[in-house]
Formats: sequence, structure tokens, C-alpha cells
Amino acid sequence: MCRLLGVISREAAPLTETLATDLAPFAALSAVHCDGWGMAYWDRDDDLVLRKEAQAASDSERFWDEAKQADTDAAVLHLRKASSGMIPNLANTHPFVAGSVAFAHNGYFSPMQRVEALLSETGGRSPEGDTDSERYFGLVLAAMRSLGPVEALQATAAQIRRASEHLVSLNALVLTHRSLFAFAYWDESVPPSAEAGTATYELMFRVSADSVTVASDGWEPPGPQWERIANGMVLEVRRDDLRVTVHRG
Repeated sequence: MCRLLGVISREAAPLTETLATDLAPFAALSAVHCDGWGMAYWDRDDDLVLRKEAQAASDSERFWDEAKQADTDAAVLHLRKASSGMIPNLANTHPFVAGSVAFAHNGYFSPMQRVEALLSETGGRSPEGDTDSERYFGLVLAAMRSLGPVEALQATAAQIRRASEHLVSLNALVLTHRSLFAFAYWDESVPPSAEAGTATYELMFRVSADSVTVASDGWEPPGPQWERIANGMVLEVRRDDLRVTVHRG
């Protein structure tokens, strides 16, 4: 189980300001989700920047340095808890970036070989690491050649569900130049990890006058301003006007 955090704000500012009340409790979740942190964001030059490290955010001075330097209006962040047998290294650390798309995943599915076969059939992006997540990203990118991000996420999820014998969650954040997308999909019969405390596979979002924030749960407490994203839904937040749209499956 990993943790996701995404934000779209009306004005560019350091993440330490935009997420002033959220960043510390989010980083604290790395006491459990401790195998790497990463952030991808659009900077003031309109370049998609990627920063990540294969260690716990709570033990990393660089995490806070990078968050302070991330002067942005659109970002996704990820805390990784490696699946059994997966190596905590940079190649396996989220987010993953290709061109103008960033992707972060919370969940697990197997066998991965079947998804690799699908990726090969579609001529998708070759993964650099060992994770199921990066192969999921490759299928989403392949689908985005002919579909929009919402439809690509939904179609890819259907592919993976058919190919998988065991699937926990396909929760994902996708950041494009235009929007942030939060896809909620998990098997409600699978219990959360006992070591993760109150954290589940649900995603939540919060709308304010100046920003829209999306996050995995597990915060203590999440607060009444947070709303849940229903299982199977894609939440879209546009960069240009902060418009929030819920796309049903």
C-alpha cells in the first residue's frame, strides 16, 4: 500500500505553501510507506519536473528542500511501500514520467507477466523498473494514443482486471498539462494492510477557493472538508479554472 497526494492551485507557489497544512501529515505516513518518495510538477517554465528518492520522506531533508523549490500550480506526490519482493530503488519509485504525463499508483495486481504481454502487444513504453505500476502506466500511455485520459484509465483498468488473478487496487493519479486525474478502483473485499493503521484504499478530495487537493486517506483526522471519490470514478481537476468533474465508469 502506498499513499497519493495531488494538488491543482489557482496560482503557482512552493508546495510547502500550497500544501502548508497537508505536507507534514502526508510525510508522516512514510513511517509505514517508507520505501521511497517522489513528486512531479509543472514549473513556471511549463516544464514537467520529476524529483524522487528511494528512502522514507520522514528521513529525507531533500524531500523538504524539493517541496520548497517546487514552485508550481500542479503536482502529484507519492509515498511508496514496496510490494513483497520488490526492490526499493529509484527506478521503482513513483511518480513515473513520459513526455507530458506523470503517473503514480497505489495498489497491486498479479501476475505481472500477463500485463507485460498486453504492453508488448500494444507497443507500449518499455519499463525501466520492476513494478506492476510502471507497466500499468505503459498501458495507460498506449491507450492515450487514441483515447482521452479518463477513457484510457477506464479501458486500461478493464484490461488489467481481465488479465489479473489477484488485484488489490488500481488507484492512480495522472497529471497532464491540462488536468489532474484521480482514478479510484479497488477490490472492496481485500482488507487494508494491518500495519497501515486507519489507511484504506479510498481516495478523497477537498475543494477550496484557491486549490483542489486529492489524497489517499489515513490522515488523522481527515477533516469534514474532505469528500470521498466513489469506487470506479475518475475525478478530473482542470488547471486553467480548477473545475472539478466526476466521470462515472
